[in-house]
Amino acid sequence: MYQALVFLFTLCLSTLVAGGKTASKVAIPDSNQQRGSINTKCHGFYINGERAGIAGERMQRPVGPNGQRLPTPMQSPNTPQSLWATCDRRVKGMRTSKLDMNLCLGWHPTAEELVPQSRGNGITKGACGSCYYTKPNLVCLCSVKKKQDDRIIVNLDKVVEATHDGFLACFENTGTQVAMG
Repeated sequence: MYQALVFLFTLCLSTLVAGGKTASKVAIPDSNQQRGSINTKCHGFYINGERAGIAGERMQRPVGPNGQRLPTPMQSPNTPQSLWATCDRRVKGMRTSKLDMNLCLGWHPTAEELVPQSRGNGITKGACGSCYYTKPNLVCLCSVKKKQDDRIIVNLDKVVEATHDGFLACFENTGTQVAMG
């Protein structure tokens, strides 16, 4: 009986080796690919790890004596604009992650708008900076020539979602985990 078990074990092991895989490297597919709304699964939204400062929610835009808007100081357009949030995880607890908005948004030059597009580099192409998130919209100051208002608003519903593991994601792009200190 012992020889039969050794033979079966050797046969199984040789089959695995001949197939080029070891038992420890067999991939386990993710059984739950569900994503959910960031507005219900997440809280503590930040851009680049900071709360909105310039042109933030409920702030008055500076205007001159003739009613025209004054130049607004803004972050350098080369500053990446990453959305940070803390989201529910499927197992337990929460996860804080960040997602570069260039991975989720493109730039429509004629309309001077940010549009949902995978790896569209819209923040860079629109020379946008000083973004802030106010559910469900991302608002950024962008370099526009045709519009009176340089605040560009894009609705992130159905664009940025929270994965079942608590990561921010858009299209096929998944954010990275960050530690909030």
